[in-house]
Amino acid sequence: MGNVDAYALLVFDDDCDEKLFHYIMERKEQFGTCLFLEMCCELGIEILSPENVGAAKKLIREHFTKEFEFLHALPTVIETQKFIFVHGGLPSNNLDKLKDYKLFELLKLDGFMDKGICFEKFIVVGHWPVSLYNDVILQSNPVINKKQKIISIDGGCGIKTTCQLNAFMIENIYSINFSHDYYDNFRIGYANTPQEASVDSINIRWNDSEVEIVGKDDENSTIVHKTSGKILEVPNRYISGSGEDTHCHEYTDYYLNVSVGDKLSIIDKSSKGYFVKKHGISGWFDGEIVFNETVK
Repeated sequence: MGNVDAYALLVFDDDCDEKLFHYIMERKEQFGTCLFLEMCCELGIEILSPENVGAAKKLIREHFTKEFEFLHALPTVIETQKFIFVHGGLPSNNLDKLKDYKLFELLKLDGFMDKGICFEKFIVVGHWPVSLYNDVILQSNPVINKKQKIISIDGGCGIKTTCQLNAFMIENIYSINFSHDYYDNFRIGYANTPQEASVDSINIRWNDSEVEIVGKDDENSTIVHKTSGKILEVPNRYISGSGEDTHCHEYTDYYLNVSVGDKLSIIDKSSKGYFVKKHGISGWFDGEIVFNETVK
């Protein structure tokens, strides 16, 4: 069970139709859709106001009984021979205390790895996008902390522009040998020229995104990242707000190490070059890209 799953069920099971209506509209505005909107679409129902949510809810319950039974039956914590799986994290390494915690204390534990808690078994979690753990390199692969025995696998699907769906693969139930793979939906290109990695890069994350604009043209802004003091040039579309409330939306100035023939996921393009991802690590590439495997 994830925190989004649990909250959606709480809202849907609530008797207040207006609350459900506002939840649906908020999700539509933020993400373009949500579970209930997709169910309504499949049934040919249009949610227009709080007044017709009740009728829609009744039809949804009738047609998606098995789906709701599945969601309600999702476990909060799964313990196996070598691993423990939980969406957010465990507030304590004393497993006997788990029953004392409220549901959302286990499903929504922001920055779990930063809590400094060490465990006897590996704890596999999602929830907190792994890109938030690194203030230098923007990377979306699972983060493995062997000292704390925490494995964080959230690739940021649905909320990060560099998102990827991570698959964490365990050799067998009695083994701590594991690997990972990932999938993203970006256009694929191949490097036709090499590039050396840059140094002294920064990964501006949403929880540390305050900046000051010190210069601007039609395409780019020169900004000062307030926490680090670093000065960098950023495409204007990554900037929002004004004055003291100016933010840079999850941006890195890192230039990837690229060899001819490298497979690249293409995320964005500007006068700075291509913003790409290679093996789960995102950054800029100012070389030549071809869109087939025929490279120099």
